[in-house]
Amino acid sequence: MTSDDCFTRRNYLKLAAVGGSTAAIAGCSEFHGNRGSVDVSESNDDPSTADIPSLRMETADFASVRQFSNRNYERMHASRKRRAIETLLSDPAVNDLVSDWIGAFEAYEVLTNHLETISLQGPTDLHVQESGFPDGEEAEFEVTAANRRTVYGLIDRRRDEIVALEITDPQDISWTVTQNSYEMEIGQAIHDLEPVKDAFGDMSEREWYPSWKGANGGYTGLGQADLRHGYGGTAVLHVKDGEEVRIISAFIDGTVPRSPEIVEVAVLDHAVEFPPSELAASIDPAPESVLDVVPDVPTEQRPYYTANEGFHRIEPPADSFEQDGWEIEWTPADGQGVTIEASFRGSPVFEAMNAPFTFTGYYLPPRDGRNTREWYFPDDNTVFSGDLLFWDVHTSSSGGPGMLGKLDFPARDGIPSGFQLKSHFHSSANGRESIDFHSGLRFGPYNYDLAYEFYADGVFSPVFRRAGPGLVTQFVRKVEENAETYGENGAYEEPVVQHYTSAQAIDVTPGTEDGVAVELFDGDEWTTPDSEFYLEAEPGMIVRFSNPGGTETIDIPLRNDQEIVVVRRDESEIGPGEYPARRLYDEGRPSRHYHPAQYVDEQPIQGERVIVWLLMIGAIGQMPHPSGTTNFVTKGRIELSGY
Repeated sequence: MTSDDCFTRRNYLKLAAVGGSTAAIAGCSEFHGNRGSVDVSESNDDPSTADIPSLRMETADFASVRQFSNRNYERMHASRKRRAIETLLSDPAVNDLVSDWIGAFEAYEVLTNHLETISLQGPTDLHVQESGFPDGEEAEFEVTAANRRTVYGLIDRRRDEIVALEITDPQDISWTVTQNSYEMEIGQAIHDLEPVKDAFGDMSEREWYPSWKGANGGYTGLGQADLRHGYGGTAVLHVKDGEEVRIISAFIDGTVPRSPEIVEVAVLDHAVEFPPSELAASIDPAPESVLDVVPDVPTEQRPYYTANEGFHRIEPPADSFEQDGWEIEWTPADGQGVTIEASFRGSPVFEAMNAPFTFTGYYLPPRDGRNTREWYFPDDNTVFSGDLLFWDVHTSSSGGPGMLGKLDFPARDGIPSGFQLKSHFHSSANGRESIDFHSGLRFGPYNYDLAYEFYADGVFSPVFRRAGPGLVTQFVRKVEENAETYGENGAYEEPVVQHYTSAQAIDVTPGTEDGVAVELFDGDEWTTPDSEFYLEAEPGMIVRFSNPGGTETIDIPLRNDQEIVVVRRDESEIGPGEYPARRLYDEGRPSRHYHPAQYVDEQPIQGERVIVWLLMIGAIGQMPHPSGTTNFVTKGRIELSGY
């Protein structure tokens, strides 16, 4: 839009102010940066400049990935979340409140009209009532986050100004943690270790509670050091220490059933490297608060993760619906992420698509040009090359909630209309609402946004977003401690502290359910692969799946932060399908599945049903801020033609 175009739209200000069309204002705001300086003096009936911010808020929507070019959507999450937090903390009312918190949770989303929405929440105290270690089968811990409050803010990201602000009333939030007899053994052993005794003395005199990741019944999905994939586990204890909450983090070897061995234990001061309470202390707040000056943040513009009483805003769409040419059916995330079946203009696109799991690798050796299979599992077996691997299965039962809602995107700036299906997982958080995580007591649980955007021109984009915190504090410290000795012969080679791979699995059906034709473009020419393949992507590459008897085609353009695996459909292998959760959990211990590339064989693929694994890679250690204050985003793109 030009400035002349924007000038002609001034006439719409009055119309919008009385409930008319606001599309023009949205466009004008984007051009001028919403400076509030548009001349409306020609008519006494026009709204004053003071009214323009409210109009701007009313027309602001959640932004889609395609509304940003040059990967600016990823850059927004990488840099703006931290800055938005700091902007909120510059308000003295917010600063005073957050400075007293013992933990915090942050949520961030990008809006249109150069706005962004941010929320912070946390309690001032922690109380635990526990039954100790009785002779019975289990112990219960009643945990209360005291005086938990949520701060909601809308930020002008061009000016770093707060344009809306709201602080909720304090609440005491409680939940129950149950510890079985097996976990009690581990917990008691942790209490007796010297680092724990040195830090806390007699743990029986402390208020504390446990949380577990992969520790229930066999450590499914975890690998540590030279343990086979599936044999490792972690235990985390939150301990009240004066006015602070500190963390005991233990890694566990579960090789011998029912006889766990503690490999390592560490006592940490914080769940994240830069807690909001410490950020607040480092900021010189403004002289006066805007809390009673600017409006509250409307519910529909709050981050989905903290929209109702500090919990998730859950507004799932109908199980099946039609919109923008797409016909969608979805099923809940029983053990593999939300599963979606899609058709476009009456022809099938994929029978099933989901994100069964995410790799999280810590303290890896330098990559040295290897693909993720060779890097993560250099011996081509289930032993991880780094210190710790989390293989997070996206379930609703453990740290859901799974599907949150559907965001609608009107046609805008040359981008066609569309919608996003948003799902979310706090792996191993407490319950579907993840109330422990949302209360700021969140060491260990992981924060994944798995979204899928569909557009009226036949473009589909899976979007993976990782927020934090994970175990970054522990491994950042390990790198710093070992900086002089890491590498062979004492030569320093910087390890990879934290690395992600989001596994998207797609049962493609380009207009047919009888088998596909597969083509590969390497940037120069098209070829026709005869058998299954695993490909490390480079810019310009395209993998094409088409209907041998029709016109429908599915193209997947690739980027250099992606890999692709194409294998013949096999119901005995993990991937999208009717019973993926059963295959994940019934394979035995350790899991025989460690990487989708293990399925690549000499099986023919031309004319066959195939499963496509799109691996979206996240070098989160390269981000400008650590996990928790940074959102890492990576995405894919799928293009339809002939439909």
